Parts: sequence; structure tokens; C-alpha cells
Amino acid sequence: MSELPNIHHLRAFALAARLNSVHRAAAAAHLSQPAVTQALARLEKRYDCRFFERRSTGVYPTELGEIMLARVERALELISEAARRLAESVRRTSSRTPGAVDRLATTAQLRALVAIARTGGYSAAARELGLAQPSVHRAARDLERIAGVPLFDRISQGVALTALGRMLALRAALAFREIEAATDDLEEAKGLVRGRLIIGTLPLIRTEILPDAVTELCKLYPQASIRIDDGSYSSQLQALRMGEIDLLIGALRQPAPADDVEEVALFEDTLAVIARAGHPLHGKKTITRENLRAFPWIVPREGTPTREYFDKAIGHDGSFGLIETPSLVALRGLLLKSDRLAIISPRQVTYEVRTGLLATLPVDFSGLARPVGLTQRKNWRPTRLQAAFLKILRNLAE
Repeated sequence: MSELPNIHHLRAFALAARLNSVHRAAAAAHLSQPAVTQALARLEKRYDCRFFERRSTGVYPTELGEIMLARVERALELISEAARRLAESVRRTSSRTPGAVDRLATTAQLRALVAIARTGGYSAAARELGLAQPSVHRAARDLERIAGVPLFDRISQGVALTALGRMLALRAALAFREIEAATDDLEEAKGLVRGRLIIGTLPLIRTEILPDAVTELCKLYPQASIRIDDGSYSSQLQALRMGEIDLLIGALRQPAPADDVEEVALFEDTLAVIARAGHPLHGKKTITRENLRAFPWIVPREGTPTREYFDKAIGHDGSFGLIETPSLVALRGLLLKSDRLAIISPRQVTYEVRTGLLATLPVDFSGLARPVGLTQRKNWRPTRLQAAFLKILRNLAE
């Protein structure tokens, strides 16, 4: 996580922009007027932007100021929403006055919480943040005191977040991502589209559509920074919800597995039975279910859409062993070196089929199409670079 602005400076910025007055912003933020003036100056220096036009009647956001304000207000609303939920919990469980996390928590405290949520421990979080472990522990406990509710549970392997701790960490992480995106928005407004795009992928999409889309994007924005992450669906979904990736591309679950994400279908993908060239079934014009059950299989893990299709179409009675793997590399190697079969998308082995290493067997799976597309956060506001990628991806899918 890159260094982030002071959250109190961001709050002062938003108040000044909306009230058009440093004096009124200082009163609303419970700060002195010089403190607010200094906070605005620091933000302008940090981003090398003029955010306000100073007039005798007050301060007014410039075009760049409005761009910054849009991201800042989204970030602050995420923290405020978390604060409201924490306050409701305090009122339900005790007579104490709820803490004001949105006004009192610091960037350092929230960064510590997010790092602990991501790594599962104080030591690992400290390494990620480049801080001493006592500093991270102190920041976490100070935040818990402000919140007025337990945010952490001690477990044998380290520390786990409570439900409210996870809720606050999730919203803090997304708030930080909004602030990071502000840098891209401001550069784009200045005509510098360098930007950053982080894509989470599942096996299906990596072989064909994604490389084409990324290549086309790089032609338009050669200075863009692009990262492609690989992993299981559960890990990628968590990364998406925490703002660690911008979008997830692959087979959709339908319905979406969480209420804070949404799915956008790009195309329907069919499945096929794949075997090595020269397999005993290769060349047969008609293949029965009994023929397929006579050979061992390579399958995805349970709970994935393709595994559900395998169980429905082929089934498994224990007469042969299954190799479970999410790895396309391992699957290809096992198919080439054995008589095992796999039910996958032909898109995943396009090159091997073209070169004659693998073959598609004549098994009709036309009724087992699966939707492939994007999973993204609800109310996500993409940068210009990210929006361009989405447009390219949709065009390729069509």
C-alpha cells in the first residue's frame, strides 16, 4: 500500500470545498483555521495541483479540485458508513456513547487494520507496512478503543478480525483505493494517462481474450501500469472486495456471491472433453457416457461451475481416481502424458489443439454453456484507463 494522505486533511478539504470557506470548514472539523489552511496547502503540494481558487468571498474548487473532491467524498462516505454501523452496534449492546471513527481515526490506524485483515497477523502486517510490530499493535488497539467495540479476536495462529472489524477493514481498504485512484484521475485531467489497472483472472479467460485486450490497451496507453493476478475464485473475490484488484474476469457464479459485487456477462462459453492426440477415444465418431467413465479424469475443485457440469454430465462412482487442480499448466501436462480426460473450455487449449498435441472429442455439451464475464464492485467508478479496458474487453467479447 502506497503512502496515503492524512484522512483529517482530506476531511478538511471536503468541507472547505463544499462550504466555500476555510473558516466554516475549520469550525465543522473542530480544527483551527490555520490548521485547515495548512492542510489544504499540503494537499496541493502533494498532488502538485491547484485545488482552490481563493477569492474575497471564499475558496472555490478548481476543475482539478472537483475531480479530487469526487474521490475524497466517496472515500469519506465509506468511512462514515462504517462509523454509523459501529455506532449502531454500540447502542444495541451498551449504554456507552459511540465513538466517532470517521472523525477520530487516523490514516495510520486504518492502514494497520487493513494490513492485519490482509495478512492475518501483527508481524506480517508490520512487514507489509514497513513498521515495527509494536507500532502496528498500538495503532490497532487505539482504533479499537475509538470504535468502542471489539475489532480483533486472538486465535492460536495469530489474530482474526471480528465481523465488525472485517466490515471496517473492508470499507477502509476501499476508501484508500478511492484516494489512490484520485492520482490517476488528476493525471488524466492533465493529459497524462499513465494510470494503473489490476486484473484478477480465472483460468478460462487468460488464454485468449485477456492478452488481446491488454495488448490493445497498451497501444492506446503505452505508459499504463498493468498487473494481472492469478488465483482461486475465493481469493480473487476477497481481493476484489478489498480493493486489491480492480475487476475479476472469468466464469460467473450467477447470482453474485456477495451483495457488494455485481456480475456483467460478456459471452456464453461451451465446454468440451479434451484428450491427448492418440488417446484411445481419439478418432471415434460416437462416444458414450460409459466410454468416458472408463478413463480417469482431471477436474476442477468442488464448488466451481465446471466441476458441477462434470458431476452432472459424467458423474463419479469411485471406480477411478480424480486429479483435482485449478492449474491450467498442470492440466495440460497431465493430459499430454496420460490417458486422462478433462472437461474444459476449448479456449483454454486453443494452441495445443491447433498444433495437434491435444484433441477435442465428439461429445455434445451444447446444453452446458456457462456465462463468462466481469465481476466488479457495486458503485465502482473506473478511471479513464480502466474504462477504456472495459470497452475493449466488451468489443472483443462481441
